[in-house]
Amino acid sequence: MIDKWFQKSKLKKSLNKLVKRLLLGRISANSLTIIGLGLGLISALFIFLSGIIDLVLELIIISSILMGLSFFIDVLDGAVARLEGPTVFGGILDIFCDRTIEIVIILAIVSTDPISLMWPGLFSLSAIILCITLFLIIGGVVKEENLKEQQKVIYYSHGVMERTETFIFLIIITIFFPWRVLLLWFFTILIFITVFQRLINAYKMFYSKKK
Repeated sequence: MIDKWFQKSKLKKSLNKLVKRLLLGRISANSLTIIGLGLGLISALFIFLSGIIDLVLELIIISSILMGLSFFIDVLDGAVARLEGPTVFGGILDIFCDRTIEIVIILAIVSTDPISLMWPGLFSLSAIILCITLFLIIGGVVKEENLKEQQKVIYYSHGVMERTETFIFLIIITIFFPWRVLLLWFFTILIFITVFQRLINAYKMFYSKKK
C-alpha cells in the first residue's frame, strides 16, 4: 500500500531529482542492489548473534540500523534503475535480493528463540513462498504495455503487505523482541491476506473479463 502511494507522490519526483544529481552515472542500480543485500545479510547476522551473546540491546540496535540502510539503498537502486532504464536482469536481481534479505532475517529472528518462534516462522516463510509465487505468475503473463506504464520489468500486483510494509514489520519484530511471537504471527496473517488479494486480483484480470 505504501509503495503504491509512493509511486504517485511528489516524494518520488524529489527522490528522482536527488538521485539524478548525486548517483546517476556514478554507481549502477545493480551495484546498489548488491550493497543493500550485503547490509541486509549483516543485519541478519547481528540478530543471530543477539541470541547467543549477552549484548542483546546493542546488537539489536546495530541490526536495526543496518536493516534501515539496506532498505534505503533498495529505494535508491529503484530510483537509479528508473533513470537508467530498467533491465530484465536488474529486475530479477532486485527481487532475488529482496526475498533473500527477508528470508534470512526471519531465519535469524527464529534462531533467537527457536522453540517459541519455530511455528510462526515456518508459516511466515510458507506465506512468503505463496505470495512471491503469485506475484511472479501474474507478472509473467501481464501484457507488455502494462509494464511500460509502471516502468518495471514485471507487473507489480499490489497488496496489504508490499516491500515497505514488510520492512516495517521486520524492523518492529527485531526491535520489540519480547513480543516476537505475537508480532510474527500477525506478520504471517497479513502476508496470507496479501496472497488472497493477489489471487482475487488475478481473477479480475484474467477470468472475470472473459465472461
